[in-house]
Amino acid sequence: MIKHMNLFILCLLPLWGAAQDKQYLNAWEKGMLDIHFISTGTGNCAFYILPDGTTMLVDAGELDPTSARTNSPRNTPRYPNYSKSGFQWQVDYISSALRKINKKGLDYALISHFHNDHFGGMYSGVPASQKGDYFLTGITGVGDSIRIGKLIDRGYQYPFDMRQQAKENGILYRDMINYWNFISYHEKKNNLKVEELRVGAKDQITLLNNPGGFPGFHVRNVTANGRVWTGKDDGSFVTKMPPVSIGKSTSPLPGENPLSCGILVRYGKFSFYTGGDVAGPQPDFIKAPEWNDVESLIAPAVGEVDVATCNHHANRDAMSAYYLSVLKPRVIVQEVWSSDHPGHESLLRMTSRNIWPSDRDLFATNMLDANKIVIGELIDRSYKSTQGHVVIRVYPPGDSYSVYILNHLNTDRNVINVFGPYLSKEK
Repeated sequence: MIKHMNLFILCLLPLWGAAQDKQYLNAWEKGMLDIHFISTGTGNCAFYILPDGTTMLVDAGELDPTSARTNSPRNTPRYPNYSKSGFQWQVDYISSALRKINKKGLDYALISHFHNDHFGGMYSGVPASQKGDYFLTGITGVGDSIRIGKLIDRGYQYPFDMRQQAKENGILYRDMINYWNFISYHEKKNNLKVEELRVGAKDQITLLNNPGGFPGFHVRNVTANGRVWTGKDDGSFVTKMPPVSIGKSTSPLPGENPLSCGILVRYGKFSFYTGGDVAGPQPDFIKAPEWNDVESLIAPAVGEVDVATCNHHANRDAMSAYYLSVLKPRVIVQEVWSSDHPGHESLLRMTSRNIWPSDRDLFATNMLDANKIVIGELIDRSYKSTQGHVVIRVYPPGDSYSVYILNHLNTDRNVINVFGPYLSKEK
């Protein structure tokens, strides 16, 4: 414990010496794993710096800023202010982080699924790119400013041929058409590589700068399109999903949420899972199809972890008792943009000692007053922090980590709180 504490203190020395009484996160150093959950209020966006300096973006959401809901108390405001759009604030944060490690681009970008709060949506007045035939929103806005080496998503063939559907009804698929136009331009002009997430693989997202330098690190692809890695070998998976739909289907087909991509990051003893908007089993009175419950397939494959993000923002259909009882996360990070994040039932499950008895700390990016009014003081009792960018910093060789909360009300992004160090679990 003393060894870990000394490392933690050394890492904080530049931070505590900052001028004007403000404290700043000291720069990433080789061997660290940083995971930044960027709080813009417009959707999910997480930026990773892997131990050798390889960089990755997971989602770049941008909700319609003109909609009545977005501008109501039901949704989060834009952070730090309205002088820039959501994707511009994401670019601002990521560019600042890249400059500090002397990089100009993103090695990887992973889109968990095709909902606006995860990859950006079209809306009236959306700005056009000056480069290609696409508009700037979410990932297309970020990728217009910051070069992406490889873009990974769930593909476009399930549960039906999405490109064919787009040809038949372009209005319904205008978000996807814009995304595809962005891809087409950057494949030709910037050598962008685009791949479908390969379930079970751990050689698709790899260290690019020093591949053999950190043998305890890898990223495992756990789920996509409802297929889930079994936990045993690279190519195996299980699924409850119906087959690909040919023509007009009369049976229910899965929407985007259960088709989300999920990955497991391991670094020595440390492990982290994130999985988009998948959900768990639903109450009998809802009569949800069996394939809606992807969490029950994911849990045994992933096993116990140190840190996990909330599936589906901790909406009431996610973070099931079985899922939590298997993963037993020490730290839970919730990316919030709506007043139903979290659902009251999900929060009760995440805090229940009957589901798993060990300690856990919850962190949210931007909890709304509406949540606190509806759920009450359980919010304040449950969360260590409810406002700000959340940064997980894992120290080499993965034995310990800390949680930093950065101010999302200014562009300084000064540190407003630090939690830990936590000791990574023995797996």
